[in-house]
Amino acid sequence: MRERGRRSLGLALAAMVLAASFVGCPLLKKKGAEIEAGVEDEDPSAALADAETVTATGLGAKNEANVLRYANETPLPNEPAVIGDGGAKARNFPGNGPEVATLPKGTAVVKVAQYFNTGVLILFDDPSGDGSKLVGWVTPKVFDATAPEPTVKPIVPVPVVKVDAGSNAAVKDAGAPIKDAGSSVAVKDAGAAPAVVDAGGAKSSTIPQPPKSAVAVAPTADGKCPDGWAISEGMCRRKCAADAECPRNTKCASKQGVKVCTSDH
Repeated sequence: MRERGRRSLGLALAAMVLAASFVGCPLLKKKGAEIEAGVEDEDPSAALADAETVTATGLGAKNEANVLRYANETPLPNEPAVIGDGGAKARNFPGNGPEVATLPKGTAVVKVAQYFNTGVLILFDDPSGDGSKLVGWVTPKVFDATAPEPTVKPIVPVPVVKVDAGSNAAVKDAGAPIKDAGSSVAVKDAGAAPAVVDAGGAKSSTIPQPPKSAVAVAPTADGKCPDGWAISEGMCRRKCAADAECPRNTKCASKQGVKVCTSDH
């Protein structure tokens, strides 16, 4: 009798262990799949602190230098959207970044980039009504999927330019801008045509003209600007004599001794 009881107890324990393995295995597989897909529940600010930051220019937003960009963000150029119920707070970086502006329901915006499921970078009109543009990060859930597609002035997408890997500390600061370590990095226009090569094999020295809506582009690697543009504050800016010669929502102003078009107000 005693031997039979021991065998029954052993069989019961083995059955329990086997059942637990069948239950636990799918859970482990599900957890692993979530981690691999990047949807594991974790503190977004912790992930942002370790993210590689980059710098990008050319959006025309007056606060662009204060907003963080990421090396592995996904570009969403010229994607129009509308803010949904509850409005949205645009920030200098996703999560708890310093607030840029509060956008009410129905605000038309342009999506610029997305950083996983943490935030979407948008371009929008300054709520103050001064005609300038602002840029900021919002959560991906703030958009109204049922709203008709808005008519938003298109922007020229500019590729992000990597900077020093040691600049990540700016994420933990209260929105301090990432600055390049003094190096001059050429940013190529997305629509720029390649230089024409003549029959003798020599490349043309003519620099392609930027889009008509652009007011500032990066100089070439040797520090040159297109015809009709001048170096001002480290960027090639469209030269002008009056506001009428500048793109919409910009004005002609003197910067470092030369009159150029600018969105600064």
